Amino acid sequence: MLVLVFCCFCSYSLADTTTTSPTTQDLSQGTITAPFGGCPSGTTAAQVNNSNWSKQTVRWGECVNTFELTVAINQALSATGISVDKAHYKWKYVHCFNTSNQGSGTSSNFCNNNLNNRVNQNTGEVLDGIYKDQWDQLVVDIEITDANGTVIKSETWSMDKWYLWNGANSHSANEVVQGSVRWQVVEGNIEFYNHVDKLGTIYTPNQLGDVRFRFVGADKGAWDGYYGPVVSDLQTWFTYRTNPCTDTALYDPSCPGYAEAYAQYEYDTNCAANPLYDAGCPGYATAFYNAQCSADPLYDAGCPGYANAYYNQQCQLDPLYDSGCDGYAAAYLTQQCSLDPLYDSSCDGYEAAYLKQQCDLDATYSVQCTGYQQAYFDKQCLLNPQYDELCPGYVAPVTPSDPTEVDDGTGTGDSVVDDIIDNDVNDLPNIIITPPEPEIIVPEIEVPEVEIDNTLPEVEIPDVEIELPDISIESIEQEVENEIEQELEMEPEVSEPETNTNNDTTTEDSTTEETVEENTVEEETVEEESTTEESTEEESTEESTEEESTEEESTEEESTEAEEKEEEKEEEAKEEKEEEKEEEAKEETVTEKKQTKKKELTKEQKAEAKKKKMKKIIKDKLKKLAVMMGEAQSLKEQQALQQLIAALINYVPGFNEYGKYNIPGIDFYQPDSIYQNKFVPENQRALRNGLASELKWNKMVDMQYEGME
Repeated sequence: MLVLVFCCFCSYSLADTTTTSPTTQDLSQGTITAPFGGCPSGTTAAQVNNSNWSKQTVRWGECVNTFELTVAINQALSATGISVDKAHYKWKYVHCFNTSNQGSGTSSNFCNNNLNNRVNQNTGEVLDGIYKDQWDQLVVDIEITDANGTVIKSETWSMDKWYLWNGANSHSANEVVQGSVRWQVVEGNIEFYNHVDKLGTIYTPNQLGDVRFRFVGADKGAWDGYYGPVVSDLQTWFTYRTNPCTDTALYDPSCPGYAEAYAQYEYDTNCAANPLYDAGCPGYATAFYNAQCSADPLYDAGCPGYANAYYNQQCQLDPLYDSGCDGYAAAYLTQQCSLDPLYDSSCDGYEAAYLKQQCDLDATYSVQCTGYQQAYFDKQCLLNPQYDELCPGYVAPVTPSDPTEVDDGTGTGDSVVDDIIDNDVNDLPNIIITPPEPEIIVPEIEVPEVEIDNTLPEVEIPDVEIELPDISIESIEQEVENEIEQELEMEPEVSEPETNTNNDTTTEDSTTEETVEENTVEEETVEEESTTEESTEEESTEESTEEESTEEESTEEESTEAEEKEEEKEEEAKEEKEEEKEEEAKEETVTEKKQTKKKELTKEQKAEAKKKKMKKIIKDKLKKLAVMMGEAQSLKEQQALQQLIAALINYVPGFNEYGKYNIPGIDFYQPDSIYQNKFVPENQRALRNGLASELKWNKMVDMQYEGME
C-alpha cells in the first residue's frame, strides 16, 4: 500500500532543486589532538601552516595526530520550508614517500628516489615489501549528525595510491596544478534522500546537526620534520529543494504526520471504492440496503425480485405449496405413497403391501404368505385326493402284481446286467484277447571251427486261441429252472400213516412230526452252510476282482511278478473248484435225506431259489471276466472288462420291482405350476459349510483311505 501512495505523488517536480556555492573552511577553526599519552619524544606533531605551501594547510610529521573540523548545517542553510537532499565535500592533498633505515635491509630514500622498489609508477599501487610499512598514513572520516548529535550518515576515505607531487600522474582521475605542485583532489557527497528511487529520509535543516571531518595522518618514513601528508582547501556545500512534505504528508513515510495522513487517505480511498467499508462512509445506508437485497431478495418486500424469491422459498420448504413448484409431482407421489403404499408400483414398500394384499385374498399366492403350507396342502388335496395320505378321500395304492413271483425267465430286470450276460465273452466290443506267446525252443547247432554262422533257424509260433464258453441270459434262466425242478423231484415222499387205532395214530403222528422237524432242522442247517459258503465265495470273487484291477494299474511291472500272480490265481481257482465240489456233495447228501414226497413250492420259495441261482451264475461270470482281464494286453481292453465287472457287481436281484408300483386309476400326477414368477428363498438350515454335518461328512470320506498310505 505504501508503494501505491508513493506513486500517487511521483509527479512532484524533481528539477526544483538548489545547490549552494562551495564554502572553503578556515582550517584554523579545527583542532589537532595528539595520540593517547602524547607524541613520542623526538617526533614532530601536526600543525596548521599558512606560509610553506602559499596557502593554509595542515601538515603532519612523525607523530600520529588527528585534525577535526565541524560545519553546522543549520547555519549554512538558513532558509525555511526546504529539505536537504545532499551534503557535498572536497579537499586537496600531496605527500612524499620518504623512507628511512629501519632495519631488514631498508635504507633512506627521499620522495622520488628509488621508487621502483616501493610503488608501481604507472598505477600508483604500493608494492608489498620491506617499505610497505613506511607508506604515509592519511585517513578521513566524514560524519553527519541530527539535531540531537546522533550520527545518521558517515563515510571513510583513506590514501591508498602514490602520486608524484611535482609531476604529472597519468593514473590520476582528478588533480590540479598550483605553481609547481600537483594537488590530488578528493570530492564526494552524502545523500539524505533520493527523490527518484524514493530512498532515504527527508530532513529539514533544523532536523540536521553538523558535518564533521576527522583527518588522521603521520609520516611513516620517520623523517625529522614535516615530511608527511599535506591537506588544503577543505570545502563544503549543499543541495536542497522545497520540502515536498509541506504539500502533502503522504509524500514519504519520513514526512511529519505521515501516519495520520495515510490513515485518512486509506479511509477515503476505501469508502470511494466501496461505501460499505465503514458506516461513516458517504452513501453507506443506500449501499447497505442494495447489498442486502442483492444477497437475499427476501430481505425486504421492497427488494427487486421479492415475489419470485418468496415463491421459490415456499416451494423449497414444501414442493406441495403449488402445483407449479419444481418437484411437485415427486412430492405428491411421496405423500400418496406414505398414505397408501399401493397407490403406485413405484412406492417404497409397494411389493410388501401388494404381497400382503394378495396373501389376504389367497394364502397360496406366494410361499411368503402366512399359512401358505396349509393352504397349498388343502388346494392340492382338492385337486387330487391322492396327493397325500392325509388328504380327505385318499385311497391306498394297490399292487397289481406279486413282486415275488418267478418271472418267465427272460432276464434279471436290469438292462445292463442282462446285456452283459446275454453277450458271449468273445463277442464283447473292442476286446481282443491275445494268447500268450509259446516258449521258443532253439535247437542246438554245431558250429564248425572255420566258419561261424550266426543265423538262427526260423521258428514258427503257432496261433493259440482261447475258447470261452457261450454264456447267454436264456441259458442261465433255463439252467435255473431245471435245477429247481430237479431239486423238487429228488425230495423223498412222506408216507401217510393209517388210522386203525388211536395209539397207532398218535405214534405215527409223533413219528411224522419228529421226521418233519428233523428234516426242517437239516434244511435250515444246509441253508445256513450254503449261505456261508456263498458269502465266502463272493468275498473271494471280490478279492480276485480287486487283485485283477491292481494288476491292470501295474502293467509296467516286471514279467516275473506277473507270472507269480498268475500262479496264485490258478491255485485260488483250484481251491474254489474243490469248494464247489464239496458243496455239491453236501447238497446231494441233503437231497437224499429229504422225503420222497414231492412238495409244491410257494411263490416266495421259488423267487428265493431263483435269486440264489442267479447270484451263483453271476459269480461264475465274474470269475471268467477276471481271468480275461488278466490276459488282456492293453489298458483299453482292461477298462472295458472292468466296466462289465462293475455292472455285474452292482446288480441287485429284484430291485426293479420297486418301479412297478402305481396308484390305481391314475396314470400320473396332474401338471400344476405353483412357482410361476415366484421367488423361492434359500433354505438357510440346509447349509452345511463349516457346520458339524460337513465336518462329519469329511471325516467319513477320510475313513475310506485309512491304512492306504
